[in-house]
Amino acid sequence: MKTLTPAAAVARIPAGATVVATPACGTPTSLLASLAEGAGPRGVTVLAGLLLDPSVLLPALDGGVLRLRTWHPTAALARQLEHGSAEYTPLRASAVPDRLRAWAPDVALVRVAPPDRHGWCSLGPSAGYARAALAAAGARIAEVDPAVPRTFGDTAVHVSCFDALAESTTPMPVHPPAEQSAVTRAIARHILELLPAKPTLQLGIGTVPEALLGALADAEVGGLRFVGMGSDGMADLFERGLLDLDPRRAGPLISTPDILGTRRVMDFADGNPAVGVFGSATSHAPARLARHDRLVSVNSAVEVDASGQVNAELVRGRQISGVGGSIDFAEAAAHSPGGLRIIALPSTTPDGATSRIVPCLTEGRPVSLPKAMVDVVVTEHGVARLAGLSLRGRAEALAHVAAPRHRKAVAAGKADER
Repeated sequence: MKTLTPAAAVARIPAGATVVATPACGTPTSLLASLAEGAGPRGVTVLAGLLLDPSVLLPALDGGVLRLRTWHPTAALARQLEHGSAEYTPLRASAVPDRLRAWAPDVALVRVAPPDRHGWCSLGPSAGYARAALAAAGARIAEVDPAVPRTFGDTAVHVSCFDALAESTTPMPVHPPAEQSAVTRAIARHILELLPAKPTLQLGIGTVPEALLGALADAEVGGLRFVGMGSDGMADLFERGLLDLDPRRAGPLISTPDILGTRRVMDFADGNPAVGVFGSATSHAPARLARHDRLVSVNSAVEVDASGQVNAELVRGRQISGVGGSIDFAEAAAHSPGGLRIIALPSTTPDGATSRIVPCLTEGRPVSLPKAMVDVVVTEHGVARLAGLSLRGRAEALAHVAAPRHRKAVAAGKADER
């Protein structure tokens, strides 16, 4: 099959089409850039999860050339979400493949490694909903990029599946590790004290989960396995011999829907059976995940109220994230033998002015995770063990991990019963 330019490939997309694009480090950025140019088809709606850098789409969204529907918004899309050129559809990660089949998009855009001598391409770092998108779409266009790692799991797609191939002209998106602070390192140390021996860890996106990876390495905690997002720090742990290589335990050591990182983790995952990249119907399925003993989910939040309800989506009226996989992982950890559900966050905003442990979630703030699905809340001030406590007991426990100046308000706050 002849490889086209990105512009020639997207020229095959009809005006008014619905197009689904793979996310994160597997985003087909060359195709999206061409789609966003004025010469491309007009009136197209793009469906996508996490776009690490949506900047190429913003002028087209603002100008009415494109529309975006996403289940994983970011702060970079705040203006477009407010004005309506981008829309947020709440979806838990495990439900995305079925939803795509129901939507039946016209075209699927994916980023793949070049076909091998047998004609097999690899979806590389991103399989969360890629195969579902290819199965649901009427037409399929692949952006072929030699930098895409060839990963194990459910990532092999034969070149004959595609209606067109396009040359990649833009680098793979990257997600560099965030800078750590004394606060995030303190939170990570508290989490270490909660971990059982040989845990299977699920770490969300953010500075605190990344700090935990560094703390695990420093403390030389061994026998580790990971589900959820894959990242640079996991490659470091593997190379230090801290992942569980027990031959009696089957499956990859890192089972992920999306590898989210830099060239470091992409090179690590390339041809490495320690890493398995799977669709979210597998990687986020609570019943499958619950088969792991000692599954510990660690996720961050915007704020937690005195009852333990979690808002992980909205900041000052701006949608900065989505539901994602947090409910899937929390549900799985609840049924895992020895499982634990942890929410970890700094006690205040970076300037110290606003508490992130609040008396109640104010009207209009979403409940991303209900109080019955949170076992422990961790801040730099310590650990609040909520499981089994009454609402009053929860408020008192959370007051102890709030910033000192906010503790009285949290302890006295009326828990929101929504």
